[in-house]
Amino acid sequence: MGCAKSWAHPLFLGFGGPTVCHNGPMRENTPRGEGAGGPASLVAAVRGWALSENLIRRGDRVLVAVSGGTDSLALLHILAALRGELELALAVASFDHGLRGAEGAADVAYVEAVSRGLGLTFHAGKAETPAGGHRPSGLSPEDWARRARYHFLGRVAREWGPGPCGPVRVATGHTADDQAETVLMRIVEGTGLDGLVGIPAVRQEDGWVVVRPLLRVWRRQTRDYCAQVGLTPREDPTNLDQRYRRNLIRNRILPALREYNPRVEDALIRLAELACDGAASLRRETDAMGLAVVSRGIPDGEGPFWGLDIEGDIISIERAGYLDLPDRVKKALLRRLVAELAGDETVRDVGFAGLERAAEAIGHLDVGGRLDLPSGVILEAGYGYAFLAKVKASGYGTAKRLASPTGERGPAVTRLVVPGVTELPETGWVFDVSLVPAHGGRLPAGTGAGPDHVLYVDPGSVRQPLRVRARRPGDSIRPVGLGGTKKLKDLFISLKVPKADRDSWPLVVDAEDRIVWVTGLRADERFAVPEGPGGEGPLPSREPESPPRELLRIKAYRSREKWTGSRRDES
Repeated sequence: MGCAKSWAHPLFLGFGGPTVCHNGPMRENTPRGEGAGGPASLVAAVRGWALSENLIRRGDRVLVAVSGGTDSLALLHILAALRGELELALAVASFDHGLRGAEGAADVAYVEAVSRGLGLTFHAGKAETPAGGHRPSGLSPEDWARRARYHFLGRVAREWGPGPCGPVRVATGHTADDQAETVLMRIVEGTGLDGLVGIPAVRQEDGWVVVRPLLRVWRRQTRDYCAQVGLTPREDPTNLDQRYRRNLIRNRILPALREYNPRVEDALIRLAELACDGAASLRRETDAMGLAVVSRGIPDGEGPFWGLDIEGDIISIERAGYLDLPDRVKKALLRRLVAELAGDETVRDVGFAGLERAAEAIGHLDVGGRLDLPSGVILEAGYGYAFLAKVKASGYGTAKRLASPTGERGPAVTRLVVPGVTELPETGWVFDVSLVPAHGGRLPAGTGAGPDHVLYVDPGSVRQPLRVRARRPGDSIRPVGLGGTKKLKDLFISLKVPKADRDSWPLVVDAEDRIVWVTGLRADERFAVPEGPGGEGPLPSREPESPPRELLRIKAYRSREKWTGSRRDES
């Protein structure tokens, strides 16, 4: 058996392989909706394209993802027809998302019966949480279902293990119609060059590979194929539900666009091809320049991620060299590095704005400053380098969500990174904490009432770690200048804070759960530098003969504002 060589990335970091596009239909003169011959011709066309583009190699282990619908059922039948000739080891996996009750379970049972009839091993999976139920915040039912499905497929593929030709190929039934819908959906939602590429024909994952052998086949062709070979696909009524974005694109927007251009799907696929060429060019540029500024491990004289339990490798980025890169390469390089550490889903979670913040942070964060990204990925600034790593979930002690200090059910608590940047995605707030010189114990006052939302705190007056939480019954504060204690509820009323905002307003508290700062509104006089003549005053909780050398500078801002992290030249 001869296995085709897997693609090897020239950059020693071990990034995933290139995106294989070639999204055009099998025959350029076959418009959408028209057939392209009988079953044998479609099998031959899929075979030729899959082998020529290295989607499937002779001798591969292939796990076919089958929902029971037209496209995936046709894919299963085609690969089964090629099994002997290509010496493929085939298995089938079907996943119940928990959205359709008994109908979803019946789909899985149908796929199992078809698989057994073909003599193939079958794997069934079911979502632990319904996609319409308690899913992670910020995820649509579609996104949640897709992530749950791929998590299941990846687990089955890894458990099966690599074959003689390499990692398991997980084959999905995405067609050219899916590609056109995806590109249009991303245009409507807003996307960059990578988004316009649409659905890649090959996508490297951790220990397995996703392949789409039908990406150059129209949906009408798979319907004709199923009818011609006697397959009876299952019908999913949710495909007509206009609440789902893809269904709205498929059933309403694309038909309207066809009135202006009957071949609009072909145009969208050509756009994806052009975007893929541009993305490949940027990838080559990033490869060439990335070699000079990126390495694994920790250079001498640096010591990032002190006290954190790191999962996998630490990636070092030479700061001066990185800052000399073109802006397009800066973000592309970070996108690749984050994907290597935590996968493509995390890159999507970070988003364009998050990559911009990370790129700026490499130049602007002080030594030891951190920027927390989704999925436990942390960027930390060193002296001559910036570092990226993923923190183990069990040892993530920086911007980790914590239980209530009292053990009661209540607002979630987030520990502030000191020094560093902590983001609160649920509220949009960002906290940038740094250590600054105390200038002999006197510093301009910072009550947090100004537009900059900056507070200076004597580290000796608070018990660390500092945390951020929402209000709780009985909360009170001693506001600067009031000379007494005030209930937080009364403070919100006096400052005319809208009722809708009060339960989510961020409060900075210390380890004893004392409110240090009602963010952007009032600070507690026990901890803040009080105002004095000329805008200066003595530090709280300190004897005059032993002033602190440093103060905590806490800056809070909304994430929609331009990131202005601590600069090297700030004092």
